[in-house]
Amino acid sequence: MNTHHLIASLATILVASLGTLAAGEPALPEVFQAGKLAELGAAITQAVSEAKIVGAVLWVEREGVAHHRAFGQRALKPEVEAMTEDTIFDVASITKAVATASAAMRCVERGLLNVDDPVSKHLAEFTGEGREKITIKHLLLHSSGLQVNLNGTRPPFSHSPAEAYAQACREKPLFEPGSAFSYSSVGSLVLGLVIQRVTGQGLDAFCRTEIFEPLKMRDTLFRPAGEALRRVAPSSAPERGQVDDTVAREMGGVAGHASLFTTAPDLARFARMMRNHGELDGVRVFKAETLLLMTSVQSPPGLRSPDAQNLPVRRGLGWDIDTPYRTPPHDYSLARGALFPVGSYGHTGWTGQMLWIDPFSRTFVIFLCNRYGSDGKDTRPEVYRLHYRISTLAAEAVKGFNFKKVPGTPPTNAVTKEPPFTNSLGMKFVPVPGTKVLMCMHETRRADYAAYAATHPDAEASWRDVSMEKIPVGAGDDEPVVNVSWDDAKAFCAWLGSKEGRSYRLPTDREWSIAVGIGEYEPATGATPESLSAKLKGVYPWGRQWPPVKGAGNYAEEDCRKKIQSEKTMQGYADGFAVTSPVMSFPPNELGIHDLGGNVWEWCEDWFNAEQKLHVLRGASWGSSAREPLLSSFRGPQTADRRWRCDGFRCVLEVSAVPADGESAVPK
Repeated sequence: MNTHHLIASLATILVASLGTLAAGEPALPEVFQAGKLAELGAAITQAVSEAKIVGAVLWVEREGVAHHRAFGQRALKPEVEAMTEDTIFDVASITKAVATASAAMRCVERGLLNVDDPVSKHLAEFTGEGREKITIKHLLLHSSGLQVNLNGTRPPFSHSPAEAYAQACREKPLFEPGSAFSYSSVGSLVLGLVIQRVTGQGLDAFCRTEIFEPLKMRDTLFRPAGEALRRVAPSSAPERGQVDDTVAREMGGVAGHASLFTTAPDLARFARMMRNHGELDGVRVFKAETLLLMTSVQSPPGLRSPDAQNLPVRRGLGWDIDTPYRTPPHDYSLARGALFPVGSYGHTGWTGQMLWIDPFSRTFVIFLCNRYGSDGKDTRPEVYRLHYRISTLAAEAVKGFNFKKVPGTPPTNAVTKEPPFTNSLGMKFVPVPGTKVLMCMHETRRADYAAYAATHPDAEASWRDVSMEKIPVGAGDDEPVVNVSWDDAKAFCAWLGSKEGRSYRLPTDREWSIAVGIGEYEPATGATPESLSAKLKGVYPWGRQWPPVKGAGNYAEEDCRKKIQSEKTMQGYADGFAVTSPVMSFPPNELGIHDLGGNVWEWCEDWFNAEQKLHVLRGASWGSSAREPLLSSFRGPQTADRRWRCDGFRCVLEVSAVPADGESAVPK
């Protein structure tokens, strides 16, 4: 080999081992720790040597800097083929997220579907035996009650697409739709049929034109053929290029639950688009608000998995966020690893594949492998453990990011086991983790305050009739009471406690921070509310996105401007209410608490500034539109006697001790 060829070969090896850099982006050593990347490579190399996998392609990327490598072999027979980075893999259930869920949400954006539509609206044959209760959202969240696999309880038979769809539409839900989580390929298969019906196209054609071609994912396809077959990693399918999943294969190679083939570079383009809020290289594939629905927790509080000791589950629309496994030790989302926070998301596939995306550190990890060795051994458990190791090392390789303190992430599956407690007024309370209180799920309503005022003729009466430019504010019994001062709120708590023989009060500033999800990012002691106000930037009650997406809460929006000319509003935001809304009109947070952002400012126990006699208000209101007051960390200082059309409160109920698992926190 001459010198020029040697230099060229060394350069090729260097690029392959270090990855590619985008123009103007920081060099690899500034983004990743080389030692951890070496450990990552060693872990995959060891898996090859131990025959857990035949070969693999790894891709780790952050802020435009990519580290990618090929390991081992693509195929062992009829002859040995070295693994290459452009190898095409059957990604199995990653199809559910990248193809089917993506296609469904494109249909939502185009007005062809609504996630709350009953499936039967689009599939007339999907009725009877409780199927009419199943919605598109249930299919995306795996809470439909449909069984795991087609023919899961009967002998298999040869499927044409028509036969498979007909059987899927006859499957009886195993539980009340929406009441539990159970992973279901049948549900994704049905969703694929819905997409076909509403678009008039096959799932493969729709995905190609709406997702893959705009993203220039040129090696992403169903049913690879021709020259592409040479780059396909074999699986257990009878022929190279056929999908491994039996039902998908018998359906002709296109099905919503499995059958997508792709490469690591193509999947990296998809992940880059997801990380960039739906856009890549100037091409918008999804609206930012659509992407938020797909990748933030959309499963209802309390959703649990009967297959995994009834542990709680958190899912996005089509994506895994925090899901327990069926088999011991019930680890949550192994592909997340030990460090990527809850709020990152991804999916895995039966054939050994993994994609995990962390929007907080802006890192994603792709691992595609051939796990089908010549001995026919099923190495899935070992490969899933390898996923955990890969994601852990990838996170450890990220430089300059503290994964232990990531603002805006929900706590690691801390959904409470304590059922809501309902008091004599019908006010519902739930525990706040790590405290000795239950917090009311909603703001104090006019009906609640009316019960107090009826027994206290001397109570300030201005709450009864509040208006803004002749529009009543807080007019309904189930709307939050407004125009109440800190003193008024304290008097209500004292009355309610005396009435029931319990201890009610306003939440402390610290308790309110824990409830809204920022407790672990603020000091527990030694800091005043004034010193903490607005210090945690970029974190809002609805998440980290600005401006808020539709349905984030009741804030000053365009409808408000139309009816109240003097009010400042957020351009482009709509929530459907000009002033206050009935309590619990918007989705609850992870603890089951509603409206910790918006509707009304809420009084807290504490002083904002004791010397100036200013108390704390939290959460903003229906009249709030400025960015800083909408921060989860913002505190509004006011005197105890202020009464205003945007001020209300909620109560907490003190308990004697922090409840242990399985114990009730409510004093008898």
